[in-house]
Amino acid sequence: MGVHPAKMKLSMTVKPFFSIIIPTYNRCALVKKSIDSLKLQTFEHWECIIINDGSTDNTAIEIAQYISNDKRFALYNQQNSERAIARNNGAEKAVGTYYFFLDSDDYFETNHLANVKKGIEEDQFASKMYFTNGKYKTNNSIELIQKEAIPSILPIEFFINHSVIPARVCLHHTIFDSFKFDPRTIIVEDTVLWTEILEHENVKYIPIDSVVYQWHENNSVNIEKFNAYHQRLKGLKILFYNKKVGKKIPKSCKRRQLNRCFFGISEYYQFQKNKAKALHWMIKSIIFYPEIELKHKLARLLFLLNFVK
Repeated sequence: MGVHPAKMKLSMTVKPFFSIIIPTYNRCALVKKSIDSLKLQTFEHWECIIINDGSTDNTAIEIAQYISNDKRFALYNQQNSERAIARNNGAEKAVGTYYFFLDSDDYFETNHLANVKKGIEEDQFASKMYFTNGKYKTNNSIELIQKEAIPSILPIEFFINHSVIPARVCLHHTIFDSFKFDPRTIIVEDTVLWTEILEHENVKYIPIDSVVYQWHENNSVNIEKFNAYHQRLKGLKILFYNKKVGKKIPKSCKRRQLNRCFFGISEYYQFQKNKAKALHWMIKSIIFYPEIELKHKLARLLFLLNFVK
């Protein structure tokens, strides 16, 4: 694992309150927006650790140059190992009190760190996992990610049923001593970690929405291009079969989520014009989970039989 020579060690007179870890792979243009959003923060006591996960483009060179004048940034290079390992490696190098995991196509609005710190301060700087709301941004619109009210006591299945992207979460560093991203999971690695933490640690919601999730065609969850639900299915099975956590997740929740994976995999193969596999996964969804949206699935089955070439 290499490090840019100019960034061998972060030079700070004040220990950073936040460590922001950004894994990136072939997203040189997008990650600059994430970096810029940190430079514009009204709260300045932070460090940012960027893990270049074996990019094959000019990410390593361009980002090293882009951050060279700000000692709060450090860039490390690793062989391509996926986001879970990249985040874990970044956390090992972090020295802040609280950790953020910011994806390289997302960003913070200028007051985000200040408002999260305010929420933590009001909570007596507790050793907790905090999370916020956020916004989806497309070319044409911005809307809240979490539209429904957040319960004061979170059920064990909360993070399985809701999209809590890594940038919405802030962890006290001691939590990461016991819990880490599971390298066996892709796409759903954040859901698995948040759920495991919720089972063992205190988790609190901070009601702000200054995280921005940018939607673009190369999002890893874009099922028109990537078989994201197949990876989600593998990751959820690891969580559901976990002897300590899995048995506490309601069976109805497990069935809904596995059914959605089957349905999503079928949709992916539909986009790929693979009629046989699209039908295969839709039929599996009907057979294994007949109690869930059966009419809708039968309609989809009829569509696949008639229209997918």
